[in-house]
Amino acid sequence: MNKKEVFFRDKEECNEEFTHITGDITDPALKAIDELYGAADVLSIKNALKHQRILLALSIIGTLITMGFLLYDEAELHGLILACTVMILFLFYIRRKAHTLDCHRKYIEYRVLAETLRVQFFLSVAGVQKQVVDILPWFIRQGLPWIEDVLKSLPKMSSHERNPIINFWILDQRAYHNGALAKAENKKNRDNRTTRVVIVITIIAYLITLFFELFISTQNPGNVDVNAVRAILKIIVGTMSAVTLFTSSYYGKLSLTYTINDHKRMIALYDNAEREIARKGETEEILVDLAREFLIENSTWYSYQTKNKPDLVF
Repeated sequence: MNKKEVFFRDKEECNEEFTHITGDITDPALKAIDELYGAADVLSIKNALKHQRILLALSIIGTLITMGFLLYDEAELHGLILACTVMILFLFYIRRKAHTLDCHRKYIEYRVLAETLRVQFFLSVAGVQKQVVDILPWFIRQGLPWIEDVLKSLPKMSSHERNPIINFWILDQRAYHNGALAKAENKKNRDNRTTRVVIVITIIAYLITLFFELFISTQNPGNVDVNAVRAILKIIVGTMSAVTLFTSSYYGKLSLTYTINDHKRMIALYDNAEREIARKGETEEILVDLAREFLIENSTWYSYQTKNKPDLVF
C-alpha cells in the first residue's frame, strides 16, 4: 500500500469530525478540496499528538535510566541496575511502537498536504486559474510525489468568479501565526530558563566541590564522611546532566528556534501581501506570488521536521 492509499485509508477510518476551511461552501469542487483538507488537518494533528507523547516518553525514560544508573553507581543502590534494564527494554519497545504507528511521517506529510489544499482552496475562491500543483516546490515534488498525485486528482472549478480573499486568507492566517509565535516563544523561554538554572546549579556544585577538595587536602576533615560528600556532589552534578538530557531530547526535537523564525517570516509575508493588495488590489499576480512563497515556507518546515524522528535517548 503506497502513501496515497494509506492516507485515504486513514481518512475512511477516522472517526473524528473533519475541520473546515470556511463554512457555507456550495461549489462541489471547493467542497471536495475542503473535505480532503479537513481529513489531512485532523489526521496531522492526531499524529502530531502521538509523536509528541512518544518524544516525551522517550525523553523521560532516557532521563530515568541516567538517574537510575547514577544512583546505582554513586549511592550504591545496586537494585537499580535491574530497574535500568527494564527501562532500557521499555525504551526499545516505545521506539518500535513509534515505527509501527508511523506517526512522525504522517504528522508532517499530512500537514504539507493540508496546507497545499488550503492554498488551492484560497486560489480557487479568488478565481485564480493557476493551480497549486503547477507551483509546487521541487523539493515537495521529489520528496512527496503522492501529494502531487492528490492535487492532480482534484476536480476543476465550474467557474472562475473573483471573490475577495484578504480576510479569511491573509488576515486570518496572520492572526494564526501571531498566536502560534507567542506559544512557541513561551516554550523556548521555558527551555532557556531551565537551561540557565541547570548551568547555575552545576557551576555552584563544581565550585563547592573545588573548595571541598582544597579544604580536605589542607585540613583534617574530622568526622566528615568524605566519600559521602563526594557522592552527593556527584549526584547533584549528574542530576543536572540528566535534566539537560531531557530538555535537549524533548525541546530539541520541537525545533523551536526554526519554528519561531518560520512564524516571523510568515507574518512578514502576510504583512507585505496586505500592503501590496492595498496598493494594487487582489491581483492574480500578487495571490500567486503569495501562494508560491507560502509553499516554499511549507517545504522548508517539512525539511527540518524530517530530522525530528523519535530516537533512543541514553
